Amino acid sequence: MRICSIVLCLLLLTGCSKLTAVRNRPEYTVSVVLKALNSHYWLDMRSGMQQAAEELEIDLRLLYPSGELENEEQKALLEDALQVDTDLLLFAPCDSYDTQWVAARAQAEQIPVLTVDTRALDAYFPYIGSNNEQIGHLAADYLSDNLQPGTSVVVMAGSDRQASHIDRIRALQDALDPSITITSIVYTDMTQFAGYQTMKQMADQSFDAVFCANSVIGLGVATGLAETGRDIPVIAVDTQMDALQALQDGAMDALLSQDGYEIGYQAICTAVQTLRTGALPEDIQFTSELLEN
Repeated sequence: MRICSIVLCLLLLTGCSKLTAVRNRPEYTVSVVLKALNSHYWLDMRSGMQQAAEELEIDLRLLYPSGELENEEQKALLEDALQVDTDLLLFAPCDSYDTQWVAARAQAEQIPVLTVDTRALDAYFPYIGSNNEQIGHLAADYLSDNLQPGTSVVVMAGSDRQASHIDRIRALQDALDPSITITSIVYTDMTQFAGYQTMKQMADQSFDAVFCANSVIGLGVATGLAETGRDIPVIAVDTQMDALQALQDGAMDALLSQDGYEIGYQAICTAVQTLRTGALPEDIQFTSELLEN
């Protein structure tokens, strides 16, 4: 009888050990603050980040303001991210000239910081994203090859305080055929409606092509031009799903590739590598390709 009791106890203990198995705590917690989540590009980036976080078994905390120009909203989110228990901060600045305070706070908390999609311009953080200078050069080459001397281009962008747009436009200006003029650089909200409305307002102005620093604005520009009956080249940045469809349909003439999913995936991989090695990485820049319809 005593032997049976001992065997029963052993069986119960064995069974309990299986029932009470505890999942391992994630190795790291990475806080991410994006510029928005209101376009296919940012949704793709989130998907890439989530996939990498799942594969690497880390805890991913993702925050974002209501729009890409909402710097004050983003600053509050960054404050929150730096106050919680996080091992590394990864962010895409809404204002590239307003990041020194992030560097100071992160240094005080001993939290490494990386930027994704957009560089900081008033402080140094390693950057993971597109080679925006190359994007500007590709756009200049396309326009120089497809426009006649003496023609003009309108440039549309979302912000003159975000390094991604600044770098693209500056490179475009430097590499564009000097016989082609940039008549205006228009900064507007980063929405399709803003691009559409701006083109409707510029219906009476003379220009021969439009370069858009992102494809969200570009989609609106293409619609506005179509409604005013103007058939001129539209070139934009980002190869998100709706932009690729517009290219296929002929609403846009060319796109410069920018893969949000791959950038997001590699950003999380780089963050984890940084934590494991204790060393900040070099900048990681992705090459863009020109796609034509």
